[in-house]
Amino acid sequence: MMNLNSRLESFVSLGNTIRDFLNQNFKEENPLFSILEESIEKAGKINAWFTRESVEHALHVWSLNLKKENLEKWLEPYIYQINNAGFVRNVAVIMAGNIPLVGFHDFLAVLFSGNQFIGRPSSNDTELIQSLTRILISLNGEWEDKISFTKEKLTGFDAVIATGSNNSAHYFNYYFSRFPHIIRKNRNGVAILTGNEDEKELSGLADDIFLYYGLGCRNVSKLFIPKGYNFDPLFKSFHRYLHFSVHNKWMNNHDYYCSVYQLNQISAYDNGFVILTENNAIASPPAVIYFEYYLKMEDLVTRMTLQEDEIQVIICKKEIPFSSVLPGFAQIPGLSDYPDGIDTMKFLLDIRK
Repeated sequence: MMNLNSRLESFVSLGNTIRDFLNQNFKEENPLFSILEESIEKAGKINAWFTRESVEHALHVWSLNLKKENLEKWLEPYIYQINNAGFVRNVAVIMAGNIPLVGFHDFLAVLFSGNQFIGRPSSNDTELIQSLTRILISLNGEWEDKISFTKEKLTGFDAVIATGSNNSAHYFNYYFSRFPHIIRKNRNGVAILTGNEDEKELSGLADDIFLYYGLGCRNVSKLFIPKGYNFDPLFKSFHRYLHFSVHNKWMNNHDYYCSVYQLNQISAYDNGFVILTENNAIASPPAVIYFEYYLKMEDLVTRMTLQEDEIQVIICKKEIPFSSVLPGFAQIPGLSDYPDGIDTMKFLLDIRK
């Protein structure tokens, strides 16, 4: 059984490797760098949404989270349970593939909890997490018999963490009902704007919307805006993402919804690569952002409460009676920012009792 310090040291080394890879601009001869470079190239060929820009952002965020001080801060509330845990469990993790390395937090939590990891990656993201696993094992060979991946039917597991769509969640809940489980559904980010956001804040909001092509559960898909809102500064902040206009899959979505809205005479704002349209729903398709007007902040409090299970993160510069982050920080989650608000580490340690 690996002690906690060994686990910590190997993941810190992994973070250092990722950071060195990004900083060296891929020029230094290093076999671990080659693993990462090859996985980025393969990932982009398998999934056109996984551009180098998207993958490198995901790697950058993990290089931050894998710093020793961040790992220690995350683990601090669980130290007693980790050191006094009972039976080791085999935990099956069914991963989504909407954004690069979306399943890495579960991977990290399973291994730090002292359990065995059985991963079933999405067909859209097979390369990246397995390349990091290869690097982790090269840094500490003790991990080799604690991690496995499969494309086949899952067997030999004691607990399950599954992430997917609202439809797949119904299947997962039925199929895994006999086992301790965490089942995650679709969620999205929303932003509450006051109309007084400055240029820096709007630039940060653009990142919250467009990083990962809007496909992550923390991406802003819905804007709540005051009556009379001026869209011009917002559209200006989007200019940094003008290169999306040459991304085929993104522009296919843009052109399709342009046609739909025109045919159905639905009012929309269009800057040539992204569409804003008024809609009460939370989740919008790629290349489309929904917005909704509000009169009073009190009305939004009620709304947030009613749609809480659809919202992953709220972006707002103003203090509100909900947990929120400032513009620009939606896609830099910390280790304690658990998906769906479910404490994964507590779950993984509780099943060891």
